[in-house]
Amino acid sequence: MSFTKLTGQETAVRLLKDDLDSGRIHHAYLFTGIKGVGKRTLALDFARALFCQRQDGEACGTCLSCRKIEHSNHPDLSIINITEGDSIKIEQIRELQRGLAFRPYEGKWKLYIIEDADRMTPEAANSLLKTLEEPPHYGVIILLAREAETLLPTIVSRCHLIQLNPLSVENIEKILLEAGYEDSEKIKLAAALAGGSPGEAKRLIEDEDFFTEREKLYEFLYNLPELTEVDVFQFVDELLTLLRNKEAFPFFNLILNWYRDIILYRMDSHADLVNSDYIALYSKISEKYSVEELISIIELVNNIKRYIDSNVKEDLALQVMFLKIRTKRVK
Repeated sequence: MSFTKLTGQETAVRLLKDDLDSGRIHHAYLFTGIKGVGKRTLALDFARALFCQRQDGEACGTCLSCRKIEHSNHPDLSIINITEGDSIKIEQIRELQRGLAFRPYEGKWKLYIIEDADRMTPEAANSLLKTLEEPPHYGVIILLAREAETLLPTIVSRCHLIQLNPLSVENIEKILLEAGYEDSEKIKLAAALAGGSPGEAKRLIEDEDFFTEREKLYEFLYNLPELTEVDVFQFVDELLTLLRNKEAFPFFNLILNWYRDIILYRMDSHADLVNSDYIALYSKISEKYSVEELISIIELVNNIKRYIDSNVKEDLALQVMFLKIRTKRVK
């Protein structure tokens, strides 16, 4: 049992192993990276190595401490995550503080992992800051967040930053194969569509409806230049129904990949296509758009995504987006 099982994060692993080997354990760490890239996995690997009773700098995987972490019942390890609403509340941080007031039960350290730390309420973040300013000598807190910039600068300044990078398509394919997935075509597509996140790739493969929904979306985009306003409004209604039933459907990423692929096809960069199974359609549609129009469409999609993230009404924003895309074709 070791850190080496975390594919593609050699720098992050080396930094943590250096701390373990030297015995200079920081009282606060901040692991950053996109969702599904391995932040939680790395934090638990670090916990195993920190608590292991048999080895230094690595986890044996078989001692009592390693087994307790594996089964989520180690008394000196706590994981804090969102349990109500969409944020980590101040009471959860107060519970952490109450726990840190007591010394470890079984070892040298007491470890807390805070998932989605960038979604703490302001009150929770300010309360945590007080703990980070004066932590007990046995306390270790690991924050997991997408980006350091989403946290208070005063919190970030008190943490040892560990950046986890998006993985290459090749590394994600390797992870999926090692995990036992067998459909080579789905593995290739999921790895390309996952945006560097092996967790997202696994989710896509296990979603039985994803590839069918993707096909419907791309059929709509292919035919969009010839569709009527009524057709567009009807599809937006269907898309909103899908999104309400399946919030994780990555339709913006799929749309962006579609138009980026058309640009790559026009540039003869076929090996870089994300949706390589749609190359036949790209050959038919690529001449309907100029490169300038495609770049403009990508900018439009990104802008609409930002508007929706800012709580602009979804149906109106999507209708405007698709109608504008429809008019950017070569006459």
